[in-house]
Amino acid sequence: MTDARGPLTILLNPSAGGGLARRTQARLEGELRRLGVAYSLIVTQSEEHLREMVRKLAAAGPADRVLAGAGGDSTFQIMASEILAGGAGSSGAQPVLGLIGLGSSNDIPAAFGLTGLEEACRTLRDGRVRRIDAGLVLKDGQPKGFFLGQANVGLGAAVNRFVFDLAGRRPALARRQTLAGVVGIRSAYRTGDVPIRLSIDWEGGSIEGPLTIAVFANTRVWATGRIIAPEADPGDGRLDACLIGPCTMRRLARLYALTRTGAHIGQPEVRIIRAPEFSLRTETRLDIQTDGEIIEGTPSGAPRTITFRALPGALRILAP
Repeated sequence: MTDARGPLTILLNPSAGGGLARRTQARLEGELRRLGVAYSLIVTQSEEHLREMVRKLAAAGPADRVLAGAGGDSTFQIMASEILAGGAGSSGAQPVLGLIGLGSSNDIPAAFGLTGLEEACRTLRDGRVRRIDAGLVLKDGQPKGFFLGQANVGLGAAVNRFVFDLAGRRPALARRQTLAGVVGIRSAYRTGDVPIRLSIDWEGGSIEGPLTIAVFANTRVWATGRIIAPEADPGDGRLDACLIGPCTMRRLARLYALTRTGAHIGQPEVRIIRAPEFSLRTETRLDIQTDGEIIEGTPSGAPRTITFRALPGALRILAP
């Protein structure tokens, strides 16, 4: 680790956590002032505004600039994606990413020991830099997106898509995340969206068959604090694939309960594989979820290859 003492800019996503980020702004700024942290804060107006500000500030430098996101996992995924896509700024180095978890899940900050507002602010003050791996998603060899925590296909992506579509039709129900998720799971089973038939290859192995969930993890924490890949290490240059085979909704509920502590590992439906890269082939319609965001998937009947690749040491973050 090295010290980061450059200017600190905080990009606050006011819609994160259903408005929690906006409601927490005064407390956040009060804690930073109490700790003597010099900063500037920008409240972003939209996803595109957030992307624009990251690109602008990253290009402006200096090399030790800290860009901190105040929001949820989607906020951090967007910021990291823009930093990684832009490469080095005019100063010759990418900015350092800070993480202030104000979303509904905050799995990415939790994976790095940032479990509360006070801890996040102290980390901004102390300025300790850690270089971590990132994940890259490619479709037919073309880059489609980055991730910090996990990318997944199958049930998780199907439910995310369902809740996103539900928000346009029944926003009140969509805001009740647990209930909306249960409805989404039932819908995925009823419509046959799961299990999906996949062929997966990695260095030294391959499998083919139906899967309910396939998670490619850079970090341990997933789905609001669940330990999906207990040994995942964002510094080892590899991804941990957690593959869950066909199971009933009742059995899935049991497996989900076990992920609270990582005790699902060793269950007959669950397999963990660690590799630098995984390639998936399918002719089934497929959505891809990265850190809570749906990116372009594959249409039904059109064979495609989706690759999940670890990018060793690709990003600098602030961590305790």
